This record gives sequence, structure tokens and C-alpha cells, in this order.
Amino acid sequence: MDDANTCSTTSAGRLRQMAPREALGTDELSQLWRVESGALRIDSAPRGERARFVRLALPGDVIGVERWAGTDDSLALRALIASRLTQVHATGEPMMQILMETVVVGHQRCREVVSLRTGPVAKRIKALLLLFAQNPGEGSPGSTVIECAVPHIADLSDIVDAAPETVSRVFGSMRDLDFLQDRRPQKACFSSQALRSLEIVAGMSAPRPHRPPLLSGA
Repeated sequence: MDDANTCSTTSAGRLRQMAPREALGTDELSQLWRVESGALRIDSAPRGERARFVRLALPGDVIGVERWAGTDDSLALRALIASRLTQVHATGEPMMQILMETVVVGHQRCREVVSLRTGPVAKRIKALLLLFAQNPGEGSPGSTVIECAVPHIADLSDIVDAAPETVSRVFGSMRDLDFLQDRRPQKACFSSQALRSLEIVAGMSAPRPHRPPLLSGA
């Protein structure tokens, strides 16, 4: 038997289902996980300090490499939407491939954070919705409109670095412009093709004008 085959292995372990806003436990953070579906936020959480958003983990990403490598980055991981993880066991060459893959994906996620936290707030939210459109839920057969899970408003505002009221106003503007068909708690219904074509215009995050109620008999 080839010795290389005996010391280079990879296998999938247990399945971990996560509810929205559920965090991985301390013991789980020392293990490797692959995101099968959903999305997680990775925060820097030094002891005694407020956790700060670092980047996203999306389907296909492997998380937990920092602890596996022995670096103490004081990271916290929490599901943004319902998510499913699979534990990863790897040694030898497969482990090296996972590490290389993680470096490449990490750079990509860091670039995404720049687009999620700079520029007009409407542009940031557009970028975030398009990321979540890659992980859609239900949609009508033959329709380009998809329904996908989106994070809680507190997480949305934290990720795009904007006040919750501003985020809500942008969603309202997108709905008024027919780029967002429906917006419910942690759900959004939209056409990713139409959203990509959305030109960000001034005022999308501004307070919406008050409309006085119609008087009876008017």
C-alpha cells in the first residue's frame, strides 16, 4: 500500500444546523467546517471588547482554519440566516489544498467587505443582496424573481456600516422603484438581474416625505 494514501485523507464529519443569529460554541471553533448553505458573519471578538464585523462566510467556504493553525485571533462566528455546516477532517495533501483554498477565498471575502462598507449605502445594500442571491430560496417556476433569506436588520446595518433607519429607507426606495418586489422580516423577493441593473440615485437613503392622510369625502 502506498504510504501517501495512508497519511493523506479527507472526510466529512457531522452535520451542524444553525438557526439565524445562533453562534458556534467555543469547542466548535477549534474544528474545521465547510458552509453547505446559508451565511455566517465572522467577527473579531477580543476579550472585554465589543465584537466587530470582519467578513462573511458563504457556501463552499471552510471556516475554523485560524484556530486549527494555532493563531488566536479571538474570532466569533454566528449564522446570519439558517445555515448548514459539515465538519471537515483532513490531513496531508487534502489539508494543504484546503489551506490554499481558504487563503484565496479569504482575499475574495476581504474585497467584498470593501464594497459592503464604502460608497453610498444603497450601493452597499445592493452588493449584499446580490451576494445572498447566490444562495436563493424559493421562486416561481420560469420566473427570474427569487426569494432569499436576508439577515436581521441589526446585522444588515452592522455589515454595511449604516444606521438601521438608513437601511430601512433604502429598502423602501428599492421597493418604490420596483427593484424589490417584497420585503419581510429576514426575507426579500427580487430579480437579481434587475437589481444588477439598478443605478444608484441620490436620495435613496434620505427620509421619505410624509404623506398626509386623505380626508374623508376628499
